[in-house]
Amino acid sequence: MMKYTYIFGLLLLSRILFSQTQYIVQPNTADPSSGSPNSNHFIYTNQTITPKNKLFLFLPGTYAVPYNYREILKHAANLGYHSIGLSYPNSLMINSICSLSQDTTCHSRARLEVFDGIDRHIDISVDTNNCIERRTLKLLQYLHSNYPFQNWEQYFSGNQINWNKIIVSGHSQGGGHAGIISKIKQVERVAMFAAMDWITLLNRNADWITWNGLTAADKYYGFIHEDDELIDFTNIQITWDNYGMNNFGNLVLVDTSSSPYNNSHKLFTSETPANDSSKFHGCIVADAYTPMDMGDPVFASVWTYMIEGNPALSMDGNTNFKNIKFYPNPVSSILNITSSYCNNYNYSIFNLQG
Repeated sequence: MMKYTYIFGLLLLSRILFSQTQYIVQPNTADPSSGSPNSNHFIYTNQTITPKNKLFLFLPGTYAVPYNYREILKHAANLGYHSIGLSYPNSLMINSICSLSQDTTCHSRARLEVFDGIDRHIDISVDTNNCIERRTLKLLQYLHSNYPFQNWEQYFSGNQINWNKIIVSGHSQGGGHAGIISKIKQVERVAMFAAMDWITLLNRNADWITWNGLTAADKYYGFIHEDDELIDFTNIQITWDNYGMNNFGNLVLVDTSSSPYNNSHKLFTSETPANDSSKFHGCIVADAYTPMDMGDPVFASVWTYMIEGNPALSMDGNTNFKNIKFYPNPVSSILNITSSYCNNYNYSIFNLQG
């Protein structure tokens, strides 16, 4: 049975469906000093899942809003993450502004201004009250104030965001913002969907792609459709290599492989988009064009892998993997786990849909 709770005074809607909770919060409700856009933030949790105590923060593409990406937000919540789709100023296409510039800092100056609101770029008008950083902080503070038992406070200390507990992600322009945030902040992981900063006139990446950032190279994951109508497939492979992702496997077609995709961080698909067969750019993560199978996104296992990586490679560093055995594989009923160690371990088991 579906339960609805409406709190009109806060302009917030809470819905509980199959143990998942959705909150819809306007930016001006979380922070009256923020400006436009005032399109809703979308937030999801699943209180029945053992919490990962990490936040999945997703940034929409140009002109898009969090409502357009609810499937991946819900998916992250069902994996045990606090999940936020953030509304932020994204009405200007940064790649269009900078693609014909000979200034290799054009993209980075524009993106950093959108992130922290400090004036750096003549074409960007985002102030410190309306930037990604403040909107994220104010939303986290608002959620903690209104839902004090959901542990939102772990993601900020005073007026500082605890970025090391956050997976930054995004589509297109939002993926680029996730990338540059990871350069100036140490984040948990970076999951970028069809995101690239390319200077057409110079036939090269923007400067910030090769910065020595604060986030380790093994934290970067990328996913794209090989026929993306907005991003050149060859150039994004150059971009991924400039991130350092070439050190973690070759390009993998997810349609003909399964998780963990040879542990590669460079993934692509040739699937036909849903609803409009020409929308390759949105196919990989936008709800309107993501193919579905029996009600589930066909890329659910890809999303899980991008958010979590290969769990076998992220276990306790003191564990000797050779001394742990899992059988049978595949399993339909009883999974046996044997180890020569006597330590007590906590195990989480997920299917390909998370």
